[in-house]
Amino acid sequence: MLVYKNMFLLITGTLIGLACTAHHIPSDMAVISDYSKASTDGPHVFYRGNKVVVKSVVMEDSLAVARKSVYRQKSDVLLTCLVPETGDTFSFGLADSTYSYPAEYAVLPEKILVLSDIEGNFLGFKTMLLGAKVMDEQFNWTFGNGHLVLLGDYFDRGMNVTECLWLAYKLEMEARAAGGMVHFILGNHEVMNMSGDIRYVRNKYFENAELINEEYEKWYAPDTELGRWLRAKNAVEKIGDFIFCHGGISPQLATSRMSLADINRIASRWYGKPEKNISDPDAALIFNSTYGIFWYRDLTKNKAELSDVNFALGRYNAKRMVLGHTLTPDLKALYNGKIICIDLQHEENLRQGFMKTLWIEKGLSYGLDSRGKKTSIFSIAFPPKKAENEKE
Repeated sequence: MLVYKNMFLLITGTLIGLACTAHHIPSDMAVISDYSKASTDGPHVFYRGNKVVVKSVVMEDSLAVARKSVYRQKSDVLLTCLVPETGDTFSFGLADSTYSYPAEYAVLPEKILVLSDIEGNFLGFKTMLLGAKVMDEQFNWTFGNGHLVLLGDYFDRGMNVTECLWLAYKLEMEARAAGGMVHFILGNHEVMNMSGDIRYVRNKYFENAELINEEYEKWYAPDTELGRWLRAKNAVEKIGDFIFCHGGISPQLATSRMSLADINRIASRWYGKPEKNISDPDAALIFNSTYGIFWYRDLTKNKAELSDVNFALGRYNAKRMVLGHTLTPDLKALYNGKIICIDLQHEENLRQGFMKTLWIEKGLSYGLDSRGKKTSIFSIAFPPKKAENEKE
């Protein structure tokens, strides 16, 4: 089975590479030739009966080997993430319980960092969090009562997906203790991995799955710590007058009877189910791969009508919507600044020595790079399509 997966990725990646360069392919369509092998990964926490089983992959004399520990209770577990690519190590305990976030927060915090589509790029994630002073060099939360919004697609393509997830998990616990908050909002790749859609998973993870004797498709099941954590996350949140979601709110979704709380409640019931198996009409709308909230692209591609944008924002009493999912060369504001797009070429930016993302301070939106430089995102705003009978 593993051999066939590798051959498919290699052949498909080669054909796509001949057709066009990755720079011009939407992020969800790009498949690359994958020569990655088993290597450091984990820990992965599984609940088996009344035991907590922790499995990892580590390198010993250039050989990937599996390690396993068994505990009687969560409070006994101390997890450690190793990231050889950056030389980093960080440790943390398991949360006492899974915390569910509300759909709406009436008060906008003084400062928010919003970061999307990290895709397993631990160095990029670390670089931006340090640059924005969200954490220190020891991976401790230093953002006080600030909010960190992680706007989906922390899975796939990269080599440190597990470590990125655990860092978000760790910071979430520390933020709440300090009066701040980490909002991990699901994207299409989180949904895909929970439902067994593994088309963008790197070969490293399949080889690691064999080493630890745990099928990759079960790494994020309800009997795992990360699986439980992900299933408690929202598809959309409104903070102050900003809506945050991965793909966007389409006209089809906006005209439904569902509130933001309804969207999250219904979505959570169907996490882990392939789209073809979703029978509930409201859930089918939410997960639809064209106009569902995890997948919709017309807003970030400037293809929607301004009237649709106004209706969606008005429907949920918001002024702006912040979206990831669709690559853009730089942060941009569309539709008179009502739609803010933040899915950047993080890997390319990092090669040039910096990271960049969205910073919201006292209700105003800026670009912030990892060197601490703030810039306007509205200076590169694109003109919206004009709705009928609406002035510029």
